[in-house]
Amino acid sequence: MDIAIPLLVLALALLHFQKRGMHPISIDFILLLFFASQVVLNTVANVLQNQTINNHWVYHTNSFCSQLIFTYLFYALFRHESKRAIILGGLLLYAVFFTFNILFLQPITVFNSYSYALGALIIVVYGLLAFSWWIQVVPALNLLSLKEFWAFAGVMFYFGSSFFILITYQYLSIVSPEDVGVLWKMHNIFLTIGCLLFLKAIMCKKWIQR
Repeated sequence: MDIAIPLLVLALALLHFQKRGMHPISIDFILLLFFASQVVLNTVANVLQNQTINNHWVYHTNSFCSQLIFTYLFYALFRHESKRAIILGGLLLYAVFFTFNILFLQPITVFNSYSYALGALIIVVYGLLAFSWWIQVVPALNLLSLKEFWAFAGVMFYFGSSFFILITYQYLSIVSPEDVGVLWKMHNIFLTIGCLLFLKAIMCKKWIQR
């Protein structure tokens, strides 16, 4: 499911552009990149798992790539230097903790629930900043027709849901390891809904002109 759904929405998005003769804008490219990264990295993780090879380094890579992708998304959307500084500060905080976590807490042979959770929280903060800015500049009646609305909705839903799963993972893996699989099933459901929201964003024809 963590491969099939991103692959399906990626194919549908590319078909959408081809059928309508449209060219993707920057926000579309960023979301397409997220779909592609999930397909590639989740495929690698599954192949390694099937061969009983430790695949946790792939999740470290996935976390870092997702952070870069959505940091760039929000950095590109914001024009005020103060908000861009917050975005870059969030990336710096994540990079420092990501490195610290590998060196002292969760090496690449262990699932990186701590850095994943921090990254998800930071991206949610980006989303909250975007929504607070939006309320001031966009008429409420126009929200549902804009790419940005659905992209932000996808971010808030997927990364917000993932945050609570990730902060639960470490505890549950200790007290009830057999139930960890339930968390991944929930994560895949949230990923599916997030991808569908991102697909809706891609298919919208309107966006905030800058």
